[in-house]
Amino acid sequence: MNGVKKWTNRLARMGWLFLLMWAGSQGTAEAPPGYAIPPAVWDVKRSTEPLPSWAGPVSTQRGLQMSIWRVQLRPPAGDSKLVMTVVFREPDDGFARVIWQGAGRSVTLCSNLFEKAASLHQRTLLIERSSLGGPGQLIVESTGGDSVVERVELTWVEPLILAAGWAAPVGLYLTSAGKVLPGDEMHGGGRHRPMDEDKGRVMDAVLDEGPIKIDAQNPVRFVAPIAGSPAYGRLEAQVAGLAPEEEPWLVVNGQNLKGVAAELPGLDDPGFRQGAIGQSLKYGGWRKVVAYVPVGLLRRGENQVDWQISSAGAITVRAVRLQVVFGEVSQELRATPAEAKPPVLSSPVLSPAIQKSAEHFVGKRAQPQLRTGLSTGSGVVGLRTE
Repeated sequence: MNGVKKWTNRLARMGWLFLLMWAGSQGTAEAPPGYAIPPAVWDVKRSTEPLPSWAGPVSTQRGLQMSIWRVQLRPPAGDSKLVMTVVFREPDDGFARVIWQGAGRSVTLCSNLFEKAASLHQRTLLIERSSLGGPGQLIVESTGGDSVVERVELTWVEPLILAAGWAAPVGLYLTSAGKVLPGDEMHGGGRHRPMDEDKGRVMDAVLDEGPIKIDAQNPVRFVAPIAGSPAYGRLEAQVAGLAPEEEPWLVVNGQNLKGVAAELPGLDDPGFRQGAIGQSLKYGGWRKVVAYVPVGLLRRGENQVDWQISSAGAITVRAVRLQVVFGEVSQELRATPAEAKPPVLSSPVLSPAIQKSAEHFVGKRAQPQLRTGLSTGSGVVGLRTE
């Protein structure tokens, strides 16, 4: 009898071991074909570095009014889609379009990469297999005597399926490097227009969809009428032209915000560009800026949100959003504006350079550009009442 029990226990342990081995094999199954295809990276500073077998060669043609950058492509087998990230110099005018030229046909993938963002910028495009068809050339045509292309990254991607409920975002793609790309932001026509979102007692409203240029001599003031009694809030925007070490100044109703954070992409992001020796690192692309608006700063009625920068450069902002929580605030959380944050010029942590720049800004009394209400059509910010 004891022998039978031992044998039964041994079989049970073997069964569990087999089950664990099977479960592990499901997690280490072979990746879809697109993940195994090496990416192609071309950089104007390292243009002689080899490309994978499915890409190249690259050529550049200069003209008096138009310049052409092109790469030969031989799409590998499979259903993977192609993601093209272009880092480029964006002049004040003109255009740069992306064209796929295959056997007997030509398709315009993006009519203009420029977004009136910054002198250094980037765009990412998702290219369907149906657009490619077979071997051909990817072409970037830009106005001017020199090509604006600084760097191009080409990656084959697979759809990413997320089991996160009916409200989960769709159209996500996963690169071989593990980066998740939102498909709805990678079409040639550009990103979707931002919209207001009602989240119960939290209202998420668009102050301005932009783009809006801001420099030291031209600050911008958003005027936001709020219905109801706001408790605290959160500001969010996408910013281009911001140096990696910079943050904008955000002022709500005359009080400088303390909790301003500018997202910094991973250093493998193609938007980082190193200039000549001694020059600072630059970043081309949109970065998210967020800020917490503490209790006591927002008020019923008209609110003023000022954006300023201290550097000699300029930034561009778009999709400026304000989230507000409504309702009564407990006495422990209630604060006066003076307690929430002292005025910017009295802050002891400002460096001498920023202090001097701030004094210069205030001394000149630069008049801010006024942006009133929503860009989505309404004359006021449609924040809900209590």
